[in-house]
Amino acid sequence: MIGPMTHENRLLRVAHSGMMQAGGGAVLGAFFGILLRVAGMIHRGPLWLSALGGAVGGWAIFRTITRTIFGGGTELAKALVFPDAEGTYAPQYSHIQALEVQERYVEALAAWLALAGERPDNPSPLLRAADLQLRHLNDAPGALALYERVRRMPGIREEHVRYASQKIIDAHLAPGGDEGRALVELRRFVTQFPEGREADGARAAIARLKRPTPR
Repeated sequence: MIGPMTHENRLLRVAHSGMMQAGGGAVLGAFFGILLRVAGMIHRGPLWLSALGGAVGGWAIFRTITRTIFGGGTELAKALVFPDAEGTYAPQYSHIQALEVQERYVEALAAWLALAGERPDNPSPLLRAADLQLRHLNDAPGALALYERVRRMPGIREEHVRYASQKIIDAHLAPGGDEGRALVELRRFVTQFPEGREADGARAAIARLKRPTPR
């Protein structure tokens, strides 16, 4: 059974609606309304009325701007979210993300997997499905199987292989995981990606796992 909407998702909805930014705009508008009244640029009405007028104007302006930005951001994200094997870009599947925001995780997982079937050369839907299984459905074996599928995909980008490998390591290092398998995966990661902070972190993790447990 899926629980109530998380605090993070509630904040996401409020931010995308423009209400949060509109509130800030109302405060700013009230401040400027008072300044204009004190400076004599608004000659009629009491001070509180100037503040109220500024607040209403600021609220409306900021909410309109914010909703326009988020609407445009959706279009912009279409060029960034799902790179496919040919180097072009597929649209952002906002209807699946909406299922995640609503915490309809089982439906979202099915949608990501269906999309992966439609786009077999694109690792992104499989990665999203695996992340969802690991984070929200607590299905580590299912997530690990999907990450492995990504690593076996021919011709995918290095960053996708790196990401899938890191998530496999994280799953094995988590409570209840398999430290022996984690050690194997860490060594594999260092062999494939010997440079960078991730490699240094993998080496440190290998040393920590090989350190004798104090009695």
